[in-house]
Amino acid sequence: MNCRTSLLRITILLLAGFACAENSPAEDLNIVPRPVSVKRLTGSFSLNGETRILALDREPRRIASLFQDFLLTYHGLDLKFAQVKPSGGNYIEFTQIESQDVPPEGYRLVVGTKAVQIVGHPAGLFYGMQTFTQLLPEEIKPSVVLPALEIIDHPRFPYRGTLLDVGRHFFSVTFIKKYLDLLAQYKINYFHWHLTDDQGWRIEIKKYPKLTEIGSLRNETVKEQHFDPFIGDGIPHGGFYTQDQIRDIVAYAQARFITIVPEIEMPGHSQAALAAYPELACTPGPFSVSTAWGVHTEVFCPKEETFRFL
Repeated sequence: MNCRTSLLRITILLLAGFACAENSPAEDLNIVPRPVSVKRLTGSFSLNGETRILALDREPRRIASLFQDFLLTYHGLDLKFAQVKPSGGNYIEFTQIESQDVPPEGYRLVVGTKAVQIVGHPAGLFYGMQTFTQLLPEEIKPSVVLPALEIIDHPRFPYRGTLLDVGRHFFSVTFIKKYLDLLAQYKINYFHWHLTDDQGWRIEIKKYPKLTEIGSLRNETVKEQHFDPFIGDGIPHGGFYTQDQIRDIVAYAQARFITIVPEIEMPGHSQAALAAYPELACTPGPFSVSTAWGVHTEVFCPKEETFRFL
């Protein structure tokens, strides 16, 4: 191997190394989803009990309050709000000023040596806050040192959704809120809430109380296959959400920029409802809330009683 060939190979390796260095910041920071751009800056920011939060307008302050709650819950840091920029200590600022060129759900997050600034419209401020929480370590520390950097980000897709099927397996209000917190952390903005199915009716309808009195509870749940041999667990399964709980969860989601899309099955996947009101079926019944999965033949029958019910 001659010197020219060796020099060429070394140059190629160096260039490859520089390319990897340019693309590595977002990977090193483990931000999910990966931001549009991450730029390392000089220095670091020390987050500690003396750090202050600055948010002068109503919506930035609300989002900053969520951040304040997060720090207290998960990191034991009880940061106070400041009315003006601290002259001596450092601070974290949430602001809509200079957000004219930022997309509606986008943000600019700059971690400096004395200040962290999150710029954006309300949804963008919230997502910038979520990104900032991902920069923090999992363990509780009295002081956290963060590298100085600039992150510019906006979602690639306007509709970012997940589905949770509570019709077949009921989940508590506490679980739903924790689930919404996780969706918000990863900037999911739609929650498809599958509330009814053959195996359970989960939403209170005061005009039709039997939907939850009967339709929300099944005798057991199939353990293996839905066809012969039938193997059940012998454990009753049930639960439903009151209208007040539904309103509470909807408000909780809205505060985190998540739109809830409720799903109520019809005309099929309705055996839980037909167990409560068999007169709405095309066959006389009686019916029971299904304990097995699969395709069921009982449906809402197209007649006047059904249309009044729906």
